[in-house]
Amino acid sequence: MGKKSQHSVNEEIAALVRSKDTFTDDEKAFIRLYSGSGGQGSKGATGEGLLYEYYTPGEVAQVMYEIASKYGYKGGKILEPSCGTGELIRPAPDYSKVTAFEINPVSAKIANILYPGITIHNGYFETAFLSPPRFTTREKNLTWLSRDYELVIGNPPFGKYRNLYSSYFSRPKFAQIEMFFIYYAMELLKPGGVLVYLISSNFMRNGSSYNESKSIIEKNANFLDAYRLPPVMEFTQVPVDIIVLQKK
Repeated sequence: MGKKSQHSVNEEIAALVRSKDTFTDDEKAFIRLYSGSGGQGSKGATGEGLLYEYYTPGEVAQVMYEIASKYGYKGGKILEPSCGTGELIRPAPDYSKVTAFEINPVSAKIANILYPGITIHNGYFETAFLSPPRFTTREKNLTWLSRDYELVIGNPPFGKYRNLYSSYFSRPKFAQIEMFFIYYAMELLKPGGVLVYLISSNFMRNGSSYNESKSIIEKNANFLDAYRLPPVMEFTQVPVDIIVLQKK
């Protein structure tokens, strides 16, 4: 019998995760093998995850925390706006200080299983800026979250900004979803707080495509550093960078 595809493994793990709420150590080790749907279309995966679910390797997550510490993170509150199964939560010093968002219900439950104490919202990051419970109007005071996070860390989705909630965010207007994730995450940092993202290398390239969005982001952020990486995410050869921004 040939090796199982990642999609087949994902399906087995999803069934296990949905079946109960308490798991053995061996089951947790198996659950850690879950990956996103990105790159799995030919194996039978479907849905929005085909575009966005490319999860962060553990060794990259660890490096990102080291970078955050280098630029001033001292162990305070953390926001992860698109956490997947939580690989970028794993190195956090205190899970009770982590708030996260994740739209895939299986991934969100896995993060809860593996990192007890986190606060995770199974929904789009956009809903942080829309009034609950219906999420059909913008919050008058920007967000129902606090605005004193010390660190925002994440691997936001890349690509054209067009989803269930994008029509609510026409001002400022961002053509790329990663720009939305940078701008609005910066709004939730306390002054001096740090954002560390694994992001498409398109952000750092010269040219006019991103200039308007960068100018908007620059009003609230100081650029501190960037690191060019080879393709590091499984099932895609998209080149990525780690970028570091600081809230003004």
